[in-house]
Amino acid sequence: MLTHKVRLCSYVVTKDTGLAPNPFWDYCTLGVCTLNHSNVCAQKGDWFIGTQSASKGSKLVYAMQVSEKLCFDDYYRDSRFQAKKPVINGTWHQRCGDNMYYKDDTGEWCKHPSLFHREKKKIQQDLKHPFVFIAEHFYYFGDKALEVPPAFAELIWNRHGCKWHDSDTVVDFLDWLQHDRMPGIHGEPADIPKHAGVRFRSADNTEADCPARDILENENE
Repeated sequence: MLTHKVRLCSYVVTKDTGLAPNPFWDYCTLGVCTLNHSNVCAQKGDWFIGTQSASKGSKLVYAMQVSEKLCFDDYYRDSRFQAKKPVINGTWHQRCGDNMYYKDDTGEWCKHPSLFHREKKKIQQDLKHPFVFIAEHFYYFGDKALEVPPAFAELIWNRHGCKWHDSDTVVDFLDWLQHDRMPGIHGEPADIPKHAGVRFRSADNTEADCPARDILENENE
């Protein structure tokens, strides 16, 4: 039972492809989305929640508690996050890796090959505030997004941008979220391009292929 107020920032996940948030390989990371582009000043212990748009029911896509914040270059070189570097012809989980920006020997920004954010405008937007938020403690629901009880409606932000909350409702929401629910991945990304024919790794450890040419640009904000 939480007994103190905590800060929580909420926003809309416009496209849930696995890029932002990226919940794979033991950490949930947020490096190329609305919160980063807005230069959100989050500290260790703060929470982020992302919900679907109002037209989809404002269901909870994910929640993560920030454990640290790294510059893109440090993130790229950190041994803990090498699996988050994109692999264009890998499995879907590998293809949507968000660990894609680093500095070369001259200090100039470079981009690891990726199927996402290839447009100059997108890259400039990502590099304006080149930081990634990292969570060891998180809940990712994806295509199994949760209905948020009406009691927590004030925490849902259905507009552009994001909003911070620090009311007692945040404490009650986190109690609800964590009660009898294990942290980690509970679903798969809901917004994979249907034409891609992607299937995810199942209980029998099988996974279908998806040609890289079938992945569209701007699949995630």
